[in-house]
Amino acid sequence: MRRSNDLNTYRVFFTKEKKEVTVQEGTTVLEAERMAGLSPDAPCGGAGKCGKCTARINGVVEKACQIKVTSDLEVETIEKESEHRILVKGTERAVAFRPELEILDIEIRPCTVGENSSDWTRLCEAINRNLQEKGSKADRVFQPKLEVLPVVSRLMKEKGGKARAIISEDQILELKEQDDKPVLMAAFDIGTTTVAGYLLDGKTGEQLATASALNTQTEYGADVIMRANYSLEHGADELSTCIRVLLKKLIRKLCTEASKEPEDIYQVSVVGNTCMHHLFLGIVPDSLVHAPYNPAISQGLTFPAEKFRLGIHPGGQLIALPVIAGFVGADTVACLLAVNLEDEKKMTLMIDIGTNGEIVLGNAKRRIACSTAAGPAFEGAKIACGMRGAEGAIEHAYLENGKLVCKVIGDGKPTGICGSGLIDIIAGLLDAGVIDESGRLLEGPRVVQIDENTKLAYLLASPAESGNGKPVYLSQKDIREVQLAKGAIAAGIALLAEQMGITLEEIEQVYIAGAFGNYMDPAGACRIGMLPGILKDRIIPVGNAAGEGAKLALLNKEELARAERLARHTEFLELAVLSEFQDQFVDELEFPEM
Repeated sequence: MRRSNDLNTYRVFFTKEKKEVTVQEGTTVLEAERMAGLSPDAPCGGAGKCGKCTARINGVVEKACQIKVTSDLEVETIEKESEHRILVKGTERAVAFRPELEILDIEIRPCTVGENSSDWTRLCEAINRNLQEKGSKADRVFQPKLEVLPVVSRLMKEKGGKARAIISEDQILELKEQDDKPVLMAAFDIGTTTVAGYLLDGKTGEQLATASALNTQTEYGADVIMRANYSLEHGADELSTCIRVLLKKLIRKLCTEASKEPEDIYQVSVVGNTCMHHLFLGIVPDSLVHAPYNPAISQGLTFPAEKFRLGIHPGGQLIALPVIAGFVGADTVACLLAVNLEDEKKMTLMIDIGTNGEIVLGNAKRRIACSTAAGPAFEGAKIACGMRGAEGAIEHAYLENGKLVCKVIGDGKPTGICGSGLIDIIAGLLDAGVIDESGRLLEGPRVVQIDENTKLAYLLASPAESGNGKPVYLSQKDIREVQLAKGAIAAGIALLAEQMGITLEEIEQVYIAGAFGNYMDPAGACRIGMLPGILKDRIIPVGNAAGEGAKLALLNKEELARAERLARHTEFLELAVLSEFQDQFVDELEFPEM
């Protein structure tokens, strides 16, 4: 390779992708991957802790985040699992199709001689006449839009004033000829790990396509705190651009699947936890990193979508649903919308276990929400052989004649453990007496020392039995990570019940939202004490409820208003400030006795 002229810069060539970038001396290989437009897996954000950003650098396998460029390099990226199982479907709730987006065929009356009425005034009168005929609010005052005025003049001359107006509340998004072109909407659930998208017909509400992808921000860290800290140091632009580019790609994918054009999308709704919400909007979430951990803004927002460069219609809108608190975001509001907790009479517990665990307890009369730092363990970020739900992941396990039997996604040899499998494995080893109530791994036939760094571990698959020639195991440290995660969730549930003034027995139903909850075995979750055992038969998986709520906000304007009410009238409980939280958390760390 040829050295660049600048003595302080070097060239990094990625052999598989055939891409080359020029970087400053001291840049890490991980940063060079990002600059080259690759999507490296770095759950620890480049801290050198997870070991998942490995690459072959000048023939040697290294952690890309730990190697600084001091000469020209050739880098071979190492293949990671690519076909991730991302949950798109959620429990659907039927609502009347009454969107805020309205398509009106109107007739603009001509201005007669001696009349002093502007084109804009007559356009607004035509729209309000049509709204009145439909029985809608017909006294709207629309915000003037200069680019619409030449269209009024042209349609008066060429079409006798017949026109199609696409409006949203007091905004005229487009004025054009009456035609057969589609009018579309798109909804997105921006999760910390994954993003799910939905394309909807703006005329009928029909769902036309779905698409999903890993959140490309994961290369800046697996959890929200890592990403928030990165934005504090470097600004929000990188992370904001990253997620906006991904949504633009998903919009293209949705439209390709449905044989539609992105330019026919007029409204996009987005939900996500508060950090994802802020970063998408371009807000540095510094208030989430320091006490009292409040959001920069909480109410629902509507913006011209052009600002976000999503590639939709230039007059389109972006709707961001409201958030409840610093760590209870718009995704939780969307979940509450999907299960209609505002009208629910039963005492309901709703849990969305993702990279962060949000919990809401209540019904139509009162609701309390809290947040627990639970997710990283269940999404593989802090587990030695942890991985996301993809081919090769152990997704379930059960005891058969005293032996632990594992079920692998794709039915091949295992290469790691995903969250649902992690719970089942620990539940099975508890029943087998290999793990005691304190979480200690006991001696047994498959309890071995993997290497110098890993003391004791339960060997699930030897190198010969695995799909990648490496051992798959559950370490003592992994068990402790799960205890911390499940202890936080269980403590949150107990303290919410205490604040509500009820016993756990009085909880009538439990909704589990998100991909993890959908694939998780409720019996295993109760066996390890993450969920109260008394509620085992009341657990209802509701899939990607956040995505369903994002769709409802587009399909019915009353649901959009309901989202605002849910956010404003759901109390927030900050667990960290409760004097009893630490004691409750410690109590929940142990596993339940049989």
